Amino acid sequence: MSKKRKNIQFSLIDITTEQFAVFDDNFETGNDNFEIDLSTRIKLSSNQKAVGFFTKYSFFQKTNLVLVIECGCHFKLNEDYWNDNLKDNVLTIHKDLLTHFLFLTVGTSRGVLHAKKPKKFENLILPTLNITTFLQDDISFDLSKE
Repeated sequence: MSKKRKNIQFSLIDITTEQFAVFDDNFETGNDNFEIDLSTRIKLSSNQKAVGFFTKYSFFQKTNLVLVIECGCHFKLNEDYWNDNLKDNVLTIHKDLLTHFLFLTVGTSRGVLHAKKPKKFENLILPTLNITTFLQDDISFDLSKE
């Protein structure tokens, strides 16, 4: 059975660690219960025809902030995809593609956290997340406001 190939609509061009901070004085040894706040942001570069998807995680023990990490994955959109979704200087990116970018960025953040966290934070892990519910609609970017 053969499958029809779809054109890839993007390429990963960069990974960045925007923030990484550990607050040792707030860390409670022996307490493996962490609350996690997640925030996301999307940044567009029309010059590069690229999208940056950023995830920021703040880890708390009780109410004390113990670690912050923010990572970004930067994706260059295929020229055809960019042009097909650009109308009146507004670029609309389909929610499924953005969800895929979020999926890749979350996984990347998990790896950066694993590589950078101090030994005493060994039980701190970024759990699996159901990201399919994060984006409900396509997102449009007004390029004249960039």
